Amino acid sequence: MIQTPDHSSREHAEFSPSSLKYVAGCAGYHGKDGSSAAAEMGTRIHEALEIFDPSALHNEEELRIYEQIVAMEQEFLANFPSGGVEHNEIQVTVELNGTETWGTCDRLIIFGNKAVMADYKTGISIIDPPEKNWQAKAYTIGAFQKFPELDEITFVFYVPQHYASLHHTFTRVDDLQPMIDELSEIIKKGEEVRPKWVDGTPALNECTPTVNCRFCRHEDYCPALGGLVIEVAKKLNPQLPDIDLESSDDPAVIEELWNIAKIVSNWSDRLKERAMAIAKDGAVFPTLRLRSMGAVKRVVDNDGLVAIALSHGLDPAEVLSHASIPFGKITKAVADKHDKSSRKKISEDFIDECENEGIVETSDERFTLR
Repeated sequence: MIQTPDHSSREHAEFSPSSLKYVAGCAGYHGKDGSSAAAEMGTRIHEALEIFDPSALHNEEELRIYEQIVAMEQEFLANFPSGGVEHNEIQVTVELNGTETWGTCDRLIIFGNKAVMADYKTGISIIDPPEKNWQAKAYTIGAFQKFPELDEITFVFYVPQHYASLHHTFTRVDDLQPMIDELSEIIKKGEEVRPKWVDGTPALNECTPTVNCRFCRHEDYCPALGGLVIEVAKKLNPQLPDIDLESSDDPAVIEELWNIAKIVSNWSDRLKERAMAIAKDGAVFPTLRLRSMGAVKRVVDNDGLVAIALSHGLDPAEVLSHASIPFGKITKAVADKHDKSSRKKISEDFIDECENEGIVETSDERFTLR
C-alpha cells in the first residue's frame, strides 16, 4: 500500500529559500502565519507528485495540474539520459558566508557529474526564471555542497498554470561562489533588520516598499509604507509639505498625515473600482483573479417573510429572535405617531424605557475628524 506523505507540518528555516525573493526586496520582510486554500491545494499536489499517486487529490482542477506537471516533467527529462539516481523531497543545507539556511526541493536526478533539480509551482503567480530566482539559487548551492561530484546542475521550475518549464544550467566553477556571496548578503541583512520588529520598528531606510508588502505581517505599521504613501499623496497634491514620519506626536504633523491618508484612500478606491471593472470585462492580471463573493438577499416584504416562516413551523418568538430591528427607525416611527411639538420628548421617553428594561444597549461613542 502506498503511504501518502504529509507535508503540512513541515518546518521552515527562518530565512527559507522560498522567502528569499521577499527578503531580497526588503530586509524587514517577515511572511504572515497561516495557510490558504491555494497553499493547501499545492501541498496535496506536491504529496501526490512525490509518490506519483493522485488518488488523494480533491477535485478535477487538482488532478489537471498534477497530470500537466507529470507530462511537463517527462517531456523535459527526455533531453537527458535515462537511469539517473533520483532523490525526491531532498533536503539541502545551504552553507553561506557566516550564516546558512536550508530547505526541501521537490526532485533531484543525478546523471554522473550532472543533475536536474526541479521544483513544482502549482499557483498562479508569475515565477522568476532560475537564473534570477533566489529559491532556485539556494537549492542549487545546497545541492552542489551536498554532492561534491556534481559539476553542473540544470534547475527547472514546472509552472502548469502558465504552461511553462523555466530552466537554467548552473556550473560549480562559474556560479557557485558568486551565488553564495549574493545569498549571504541577503540573509545577513535580514538577520540584522528583522529582529528590530520585536521591540519597535526598523529605521525608515532599512525597509523597502515592494508589491510583496501585502504578504508581510508588518504591513500595517511599516515606516517605509508610510513614506510610500506620502510619495503617492504628493503626486496627487504637489503642494503638500515635507513631513517627518518620526515626529508622530506633533498634532500639526498628525493632521497632515490624516489628510494624506484621505487623499490616498480616495485614490485607492478609484483604482480598485477601475481594476474590478476591467476584470469583469475579461482582463487577466498576473496574480489576481476575479472571484465572486455571492449576492446579498434583502427582505422587501416583512409581513410576507413572517407569514412564510410561520407556515414552515416557526413561531413569532422564534422569528423575532433571529430579527435585527433598526432601533433608530423604530424610535422615529414611535415619535411620528405624535404631533411635532412632543416628538422629541416621546423619543427620549421611548429610549429611556427600552434602556431601563435592558432591551437595548449603547455602544462606545464613535468619533471622526473632519
